[in-house]
Amino acid sequence: MKTLLLAFIALTLTTPLALAKDTKPLRVAMDVPYAPFGERGPDGKLVGFEVDLGNAMCQEITGQECDWVVQAWDGIIPGLLARKYDLIVSSMSITEERRNAVLFSEPYYTTPSLFFTRAESDFDQANTSDTRIGVQRGTNQERYVAEMHPDAKVIRYTTTDDMYLDLTGERLDAVFLDAPVGIKWGKDDPKVVQHGDFIKEPARIFGQGVGVAMRKRDKELAEKVNAALDKLKNNGVYDDIMNKYFDFDIKL
Repeated sequence: MKTLLLAFIALTLTTPLALAKDTKPLRVAMDVPYAPFGERGPDGKLVGFEVDLGNAMCQEITGQECDWVVQAWDGIIPGLLARKYDLIVSSMSITEERRNAVLFSEPYYTTPSLFFTRAESDFDQANTSDTRIGVQRGTNQERYVAEMHPDAKVIRYTTTDDMYLDLTGERLDAVFLDAPVGIKWGKDDPKVVQHGDFIKEPARIFGQGVGVAMRKRDKELAEKVNAALDKLKNNGVYDDIMNKYFDFDIKL
């Protein structure tokens, strides 16, 4: 009887510890559409590079895929700070300004930015006076155009879909955004073409790569996120996901 009692006590003491491992899904915010990083598929479900990578990361941490929350870009950090979700996985560049508000993981990808125009456009980066350039509000690209092309007319958008419609509808002369987004436009629509070379500098604007954002107090979560991303990069899962969406290496 004494032996059975001791065994029961030991079981009740150890079982809660065994269940203490993360099992609750992580709520993860993303701004869509931002193909090929994230968009809604024909069935309404989220698809894209960051969706696949985020789900793989969440699986490593909790054993479940992410609980995705669609959030407009200009409210995505306020939503995190208001505890509407746990993480942001949405092509957020790591900049000093953002570090003042959130805690970042190690960077998990980097891509350059590009100007895109219509095929017949005479857009000239060296002379943008009175040129209509579309950017997404709150992005590094918005800051770059505002600083480097102060003579241009900067048109700010909430979504990249609206930028695409205004570019192809001849209401913009050019757009400036993450290169893979515009490259996908060009693959789907020959009217959209790349203009000029990749732009990655200055670092004070474009940051040090893209990271997962968390609240500053969530240091333990950040350790788990970094460990999961590191494992995915080392076991080949990251490369498999990357090669599904890109023709070039974006891994840091």
